[in-house]
Amino acid sequence: MVNKGLCLTHSLQDAISDLLEKNGTVDCPDSIGFLSSVYSKAQSPYQKLMRSKVSSKSVPDSHRFANHGKETILLFQTLISKAPKGKKIEGKEKEKFNIKKRGIVVLDPNKPAPTLTSHPDDYVHYCEPRILSVREYARIQTFPDWFEFKAKYTTGGKLRIVEVPRYTQVGNAIPPLFGEQAGLALKQILNG
Repeated sequence: MVNKGLCLTHSLQDAISDLLEKNGTVDCPDSIGFLSSVYSKAQSPYQKLMRSKVSSKSVPDSHRFANHGKETILLFQTLISKAPKGKKIEGKEKEKFNIKKRGIVVLDPNKPAPTLTSHPDDYVHYCEPRILSVREYARIQTFPDWFEFKAKYTTGGKLRIVEVPRYTQVGNAIPPLFGEQAGLALKQILNG
């Protein structure tokens, strides 16, 4: 990682804080009825690296925000303000917040992100009452912003195996920077 100017770990905020909804929203270029946000200024070396081949005025690829209902937004606002960050809310805590699903994590902006799943509603953004976008997922997984994802954003049940929506593509991927490091280590071993 040294040759890219990066440390071994980065906080979630270092990775995605330039992709906030509060930066300003525009109509999503690939989904009618949805919004995306525009980039803010890159705030970390990691963000600069991920954005190195894209226009800073463009709308990030696959940065569509979910259309959450009012109840979901209120729940997420409550979780952001009252739930522990970075810990799965389950058991009695789940009942306290009236969470119906098996568990949910409010992300901690100051720590590296947890291992992502292909289920975007497993996580709540650390400062905005919403799930992460595919682009935020991709950033966490070290996909550069020039990399485009195709197909539906999400789908349910058994169709996820056949259709392989964007969240699944990212959630099941080997992070590119990890793959590069593994390749360099393998090359070093093979060259003696």
